[in-house]
Amino acid sequence: MTSKISSGDMISDRYGSALYDLASEKKCIDEILNDFATVEKIMKESSDLRNIIKSPLVNSEEKLNILLKIFDGFNFNNLTTTFLKVLDNNKRISNLSTIILQFKKINSEKRGDIAADVTSANELSEDEKNNITNQLKNNLGQKLSLNFDVDKDIIGGLIVKVGSKMIDTSIANKINKLKIAMKGV
Repeated sequence: MTSKISSGDMISDRYGSALYDLASEKKCIDEILNDFATVEKIMKESSDLRNIIKSPLVNSEEKLNILLKIFDGFNFNNLTTTFLKVLDNNKRISNLSTIILQFKKINSEKRGDIAADVTSANELSEDEKNNITNQLKNNLGQKLSLNFDVDKDIIGGLIVKVGSKMIDTSIANKINKLKIAMKGV
């Protein structure tokens, strides 16, 4: 399992880095980021699309045709469209989400941003997201980009990861600590 994860990370890193270099050369990084924001939004809203993209039963060319039809009206940058076609040729469309994350990560690092992941048990409201963003910006600085995620397994509370540091206030973590303490008695 570890080799699969690192292999997937390697693929995402290579494609994300290559796209970033091209976008930087063509001075269209912000346009690609906007295109990817649209892709992520649509994929987040459609579980059917996510399943199609990940499915080994749907061939790469069909995945590309579906994506191109969905994104046809969005006036994407030519580099974004060409990149999707390259992913199709190399049978890597199923890696699209992780490649987008890698592209965004590289962009944040190049701009000197601090990236943080916030995981909650339920979808946070905009007010809650803004409150968390403001609190973290006060502590970490203004160049902060947040990625919000939902994981029902944490039951409640939050997990905040910034670089190699993690603050885990989840109920699941507290229950695990209690279990360990009870075993020690």
